[in-house]
Amino acid sequence: MPRYFLFGLVRVQMYEWYWGHTAAQIQLIDIDQPLTVYKRRDPNEGLKPGDKGWKPNAKKLEKSVERWKKRKAEREKRGFKLDQLLKTGEKVPVDNDTTQT
Repeated sequence: MPRYFLFGLVRVQMYEWYWGHTAAQIQLIDIDQPLTVYKRRDPNEGLKPGDKGWKPNAKKLEKSVERWKKRKAEREKRGFKLDQLLKTGEKVPVDNDTTQT
């Protein structure tokens, strides 16, 4: 920030840099470098399976298979037999169904 003297007639550029700081402070300002650590980017970000450049990740695949198995087991517990629904029009739960197919 410039400093003005003699009612604005004399303008001294970088006044605070040269006269406001000590030599040690100026060296610290010059040496100090900002450190930016970026989060590691997922190589599949924005891609879908089947897109060019998409690479499967084993851990993610295992997690998704486990979630799928869990959802499938829950669906089978609360599901209805389709043949009974089409024959009688009633929703017969899988647990209460006595016929074996």
